[in-house]
Amino acid sequence: MATDHTKLDELWIAEKPSNQAVIEKALRALGAQCVNSSSCRADGFVLLNWKGKSIAVTSVFGHMLSLVPPRGYDSYQRYVEQSKELGRWDFFGFLPFFPPELLYEAKPELGRDKKPVTRGGQPVESVRLKVVEQLLRKAKQVINACDTDREGQLIFDEIVMRRLKQDPADPKFKRVRIVNPDDKAMLETVQTLEANGSDLWVNLRAAAVAREECDYLLGMNVSMAVQSLIRRERGAPPIGLGRVKIAIAVLVDQQDRRIAAFVPYDAYVPIAQLADRTQLRWFKRLGSEGTPGFNAKGQLVDKVLADRIVADVARGQPGVITNASVEEKAEPAPLPYSMGTLLVDASKKLGLSVSEVQELAQRLYEKHKLITYVGTDCQYLPENMHERAPEILHALRFATGAVPGLEKALELVNPAFKSRAFNDGKVDEHFAITPSGAEPVGLNDSEAALYGMIVNRYVAQFLGPYTYLSTVLTVQFGQDVFRALARRPTRAGWRAISDQSVDDAEGNGDAVDLARFREGGQVQAVGARIDVKRVDPPSAFDQSTLAEAMLHAHRYVRDEDYPSREQAEEVRKVLTQTEGIGTSRTRASAITEVLTMGLLIEAGSGKKRTVHISDVGRQTLGLLPPHLTSIAVTAQWELLFSLVAKGQIPASAVIDQQKQLIKHVVKFLADNRRSAA
Repeated sequence: MATDHTKLDELWIAEKPSNQAVIEKALRALGAQCVNSSSCRADGFVLLNWKGKSIAVTSVFGHMLSLVPPRGYDSYQRYVEQSKELGRWDFFGFLPFFPPELLYEAKPELGRDKKPVTRGGQPVESVRLKVVEQLLRKAKQVINACDTDREGQLIFDEIVMRRLKQDPADPKFKRVRIVNPDDKAMLETVQTLEANGSDLWVNLRAAAVAREECDYLLGMNVSMAVQSLIRRERGAPPIGLGRVKIAIAVLVDQQDRRIAAFVPYDAYVPIAQLADRTQLRWFKRLGSEGTPGFNAKGQLVDKVLADRIVADVARGQPGVITNASVEEKAEPAPLPYSMGTLLVDASKKLGLSVSEVQELAQRLYEKHKLITYVGTDCQYLPENMHERAPEILHALRFATGAVPGLEKALELVNPAFKSRAFNDGKVDEHFAITPSGAEPVGLNDSEAALYGMIVNRYVAQFLGPYTYLSTVLTVQFGQDVFRALARRPTRAGWRAISDQSVDDAEGNGDAVDLARFREGGQVQAVGARIDVKRVDPPSAFDQSTLAEAMLHAHRYVRDEDYPSREQAEEVRKVLTQTEGIGTSRTRASAITEVLTMGLLIEAGSGKKRTVHISDVGRQTLGLLPPHLTSIAVTAQWELLFSLVAKGQIPASAVIDQQKQLIKHVVKFLADNRRSAA
């Protein structure tokens, strides 16, 4: 370090340089003076003097420690040497591998080319990590300013535990929650500290440790076992398997198989026209389940039967009116974005990959400070945030140049209106992504488009519901039920926003006048015809729909894939509870990694690129035991991690359970090898 300071009263450690900058700015706004402005870049920290206290503000670069790969263990090296001597090569004699003590290594220093700096053939430890360690040893009080999720907690705590051999729950370690990097919000944030050793943060760290060890042990053991069974071309990327990556491959494989097995067909929809030109569309036949002419979805697929229905109706078969109603309905605004829903919507709307969307969101949060914390799976907001609504909405008037249609929408908002999004009971450690209130300056087109989507979702919360009159006319001709639906908007509400048009999704486009229709009455058609709908296979995934499938994985659980409907329903429940496969931090990178290692491939170009299982991916899934290729596996583990985070079960119990699973998987793969020999 260029500057040596022996006395240090307080140390702030942020997860990334952008948060270091907002902390420093807030402290200086409160009166702190910079002491090392000329050398802070070389020092790796900013030194401030405030009210006679010496305060250092620094940052790490995400996880500064990582688990050592198998080759870093002596037992692995001994096994490799023995294998060479015996002239055989696979890992089954080494597996399952559970190191008695897990080893960690420091993040390497990166050069300007982003490659690790080496000395004597060995990577050089991160200079920033050394700076942080020195500051930690000097500081009387340390504030953990890393992200407020389980990974952010581990990023700080693991340095304290594994490098300093200290307890991060010691009273000298404090915690701050940075969720809104806006200047005004930060003034309050930096003055609101809590104990890093409270149950909340200790349990969150325990969940992160459980997640880290479980993923490491499963990925290491399964990857080595599978690589022993699959021979790939020289230079092919190594297969690094894990619960999330396996689940992604399974989702894509299942979709590809559904498409391949699907036989396109025609569905027939008889249409009856009444004297007043009302058109009634065939809806269903009562008691049609399991009868000829109808598929499992209740669709009419027999042309002869459809012709017969049309002929009967056209000949004047009387129909009984079973429902003639007009009801005013209200459609609430869609909830603000979580990272998961933002990845899906923005990827579709902007034509970007999910990793590009995630990168844009990070820039809006870290560089431009225009939005709140992006690593969130929550779509709700704390109720006390409603108090700031008038201030945020007023500040957004400076964003009208960046967001088309915003000026008009802001004229219609009611800051006092409290949408369903403001609900303390639905908020976990994070809340939904919202605009911070800062003025957008210097945004490129993609950044502005994504920012506009986030702003519109927030503004929608203060425009009230979209209301409409829903008209339903239901007529039963024999056993066949026909319907006419119509929707007439009465108030635009949140749909007044430029990218939310008022549609007629519920109806068929025709108004229905119910004045002459009464329940129990009879009608006759003056004509009838058949509408033919060609039903094609489901679409292949692209990156946006794959991210959506991960988020809503419960929709892809089919009863026929499980021994009973009850078991399938239980799997859906677990996937819903854990918000699908992966987390807001991992979905985009996991998709990219599975593509990079060759388990999945992309076909097509531009916005028409689709994702498919590769030959290697299908071969890999074919080797794994069925319980590991269920899309519910990763969700079941996330559920266990969440119980650890709540303090309901110990991390050790989850890790022990994972080890038992790994033993079973390795045995299954070893038996697979012997049976194939």
